[in-house]
Formats: sequence, structure tokens, C-alpha cells
Amino acid sequence: MAEENKTTLSAAQVDEALQTLEGWTRSEVVLARHFVFHNFEEITAFLNHLVRTITTQNHHPDFSLNTGLKMVSVVLTTHSEQAITRADIQFARALNAWARAG
Repeated sequence: MAEENKTTLSAAQVDEALQTLEGWTRSEVVLARHFVFHNFEEITAFLNHLVRTITTQNHHPDFSLNTGLKMVSVVLTTHSEQAITRADIQFARALNAWARAG
């Protein structure tokens, strides 16, 4: 299991990272993205990747599933730091890399 990099990022550092994180937005100390899928097979594949990423990175985002919209919403923040950290950016990059590959 990887060690989380809980280095806190400034708003400017987060905004700079967001320039290369398609679909993610920042609100105060959280990053959020909605992943929309065509069917439940895609949702299941994404949720499996999400769980693997949680396990691999030892980072635990909040997420929810809206079955009507076929959407998974992911919210990232490092609760212990009450801030966005490098771990959050790394997690967002892992989800985006999977979404682009799929």
C-alpha cells in the first residue's frame, strides 16, 4: 500500500493542476468530478477501478452513484489536513487516466 503524500497545496497550485485535470473543479478545499456512463457495465468497470485506486493509493474519496443519470460523482479532499493535497491530485490523475483509456 502506498503512502499518501499529504503535502498541502495552495489554491494557486491546485488551480495550476486543474489545467491538466479535465472535468475536475475546485470548491474551497475539495475537488469534484462527475463521471457519466452509457450503461451499468461501464459503471461497474469504473467502480472496480475506483476501489483499486483507493487500495493502491491508500486514499479515500467520497463518492456516490446516481443510477438514473448513470453517473458516479467523486469528491476529493484530504480530511486530516482539511485541504487539497498532492494525494488528491494524484488520485484525480489516476481516475482521469482510466477514463481516457476506457
